[in-house]
Amino acid sequence: MLRPSLVIALLLATCALRAQDSIPPEIRVEEAGDSMHFTARLRPLRQIAGAPAAFYTYFWELGDGRFSFDKEPLYAYRDTGVYQVRLYATNNYDDGKAPPTRPRPVKVRKKAGGNVWASHFFHGSGNIEMKINRNPRPGEDFVAVVGYRNQRKDSLSGTIILFYNERQFGQKGFDLADKRYYNKEDSLPLNTLMARLSPPAGAWCALDKKNPFINEAFKPSGPEITYDEAPNYAGEAHSMLQMLQKEYSEHTVLHYPAISNGEEKFVFMDLNTLPTMIQDTNATVALTAMMVPDDPAFPPELHRLEVAVVTSHDPNYMQIKPRRINYRFMGKKKELTYTVHFQNTGRGPAKKVSIGVAIPRQLNSSTVQLKTMSPVCSWCDSAYNRQSCIDTVRTGDSLYFIFNNIYLPGLQQEGVSDKDSTKGFVEYSIRFKKKPKKIPFSTRAAIVFDKNEPVITNRSTAKFIKGISPGIVAGYVYSPSNGNYSTNGSLQIGYVLAPFSPSRPYFQIEAFAGLLQQDNGTTGITRTQSDTALGALKFLIIGRETATTVKKNSFEVTPLHFRYNIGNWIGVGLGAQVMVNISQQTTTENKVYLATAQLPLLPDSVLVTVQKSKTQWLHTWNAAPFADLQVGRVKTGPVIGLRYLRLLKGDVSNRFFLYAGIKL
Repeated sequence: MLRPSLVIALLLATCALRAQDSIPPEIRVEEAGDSMHFTARLRPLRQIAGAPAAFYTYFWELGDGRFSFDKEPLYAYRDTGVYQVRLYATNNYDDGKAPPTRPRPVKVRKKAGGNVWASHFFHGSGNIEMKINRNPRPGEDFVAVVGYRNQRKDSLSGTIILFYNERQFGQKGFDLADKRYYNKEDSLPLNTLMARLSPPAGAWCALDKKNPFINEAFKPSGPEITYDEAPNYAGEAHSMLQMLQKEYSEHTVLHYPAISNGEEKFVFMDLNTLPTMIQDTNATVALTAMMVPDDPAFPPELHRLEVAVVTSHDPNYMQIKPRRINYRFMGKKKELTYTVHFQNTGRGPAKKVSIGVAIPRQLNSSTVQLKTMSPVCSWCDSAYNRQSCIDTVRTGDSLYFIFNNIYLPGLQQEGVSDKDSTKGFVEYSIRFKKKPKKIPFSTRAAIVFDKNEPVITNRSTAKFIKGISPGIVAGYVYSPSNGNYSTNGSLQIGYVLAPFSPSRPYFQIEAFAGLLQQDNGTTGITRTQSDTALGALKFLIIGRETATTVKKNSFEVTPLHFRYNIGNWIGVGLGAQVMVNISQQTTTENKVYLATAQLPLLPDSVLVTVQKSKTQWLHTWNAAPFADLQVGRVKTGPVIGLRYLRLLKGDVSNRFFLYAGIKL
């Protein structure tokens, strides 16, 4: 048992560590000629046991629309003035939170002698790209940097739209905490932009098949309009924005003034990762930035950035797509895609990178196909001597990707300004051996840079979506007679919803239509000896009898039905059913038995009167707990079943429902 003094000491130590996590970086600034030299003092790192050495990565926002990923940037400002400098430090392989960011005002007294800053931001041929300073972690902020440029004409203005919070997750993952821009950009309502781009009613503008920045999925329906003089992409941009609004629940819009050919500009968005964000190391969320030029002769462009949601900051990680698999529609040909991301975090370059992956027993290693990689290399079996190449090796239940003769710079290497050059990845697909059992399976990768110790990634787990299995049920209800009361029917036709191929206890929902039910009741013959006169004759009433027939059509719902399958052939269940009579009509038949005075003991005639009530709608309700037994292919397929129900009210309480059903 721990002593109270030791417990208090542990609590104080924990509080002290948490207090450290709330300390922002101390930014230090020194003038160096016409440049400013930035350094920072950060809280001590707390090493995660078993992980590579903990270290910080840096993202500096320099307050004038430019930035740096260097640890200690030396930067020359283009003009004098006071600038708000921010440092976003990320603690890799550290068990605490990233240090919070606090702007530091920096006074610049000297202009730069020349413009020597290079962004190293754009790696594609497009005019819009996006980067983030770190992968989102629930409870932390990150910065999305949207870069835009003009490679089209002498001067061009336009609009940038950032879409976030995909609707497919059903909940908010991010809040836009702040947006900072330095080039006279202005916020703009999206509906204003949509109104300007709106094509004539019922028409759309032709898609430009040569535009590499759009997807054919954005092609709308409706009649096409074309332009004889100059191309017009307004309708296309309008359709793309409509599609993105369906995909995302939130957005922010900025209009930027005209920029010259070759210019690069940047916008900074602070996004807070909410605690409600899915905390799954396999989760991938997407941010999409769209550029719409004001000149409709130029096509819109998209940049989609997929980012991994993490529980700790680790530049080496593994992901799977699709993250959730629909078990109902999965077969041997179902393809999974794995991506292993790696980064050389050392102080020198790596010439060889080996990635070993354990193949789960459910997957077929012979179906592996390498889809893409970075750095891009030739296959080693066709490469010349000492050419950069990649090789694949299969050994039992393992798979290896080996980059040979490459140059992958180290993150902490002197002179490395483009941090993206220190990263790489392999993406491969693989198929199942056979339809697996409905259980998750996982794998992880080991990454070796040259001859260093292997870096072990997170577990990448394939999880199954709980597919829904609809079913059809039809049968007959039998009710034992209770004295003078009996029930015939009803015929039951129903629809059920249950988890697909359930192997564990589960809940099932049912709805039935009950047709042609008939309840019968009689008072029996009541004997009497009274006299009566009918015309000139006298009769004795020797008995009276009343028969009541109630015809019903009902609707029945089973809101609570708990089931368990005993193997593949027998299933049992308990639940409760609620019944509402949709329509009900009552027929009352009165019989009077008569005899003459001469023959008092023999009935001479019967006087019958019949009364029918009006049809009553939604007249009565009832409820019944029940127990159920099924035999057959109880997980997927045909079954026969018997259900015993005990009605809470009514003259006939016991019911037996004999039915046949099939799950689709």
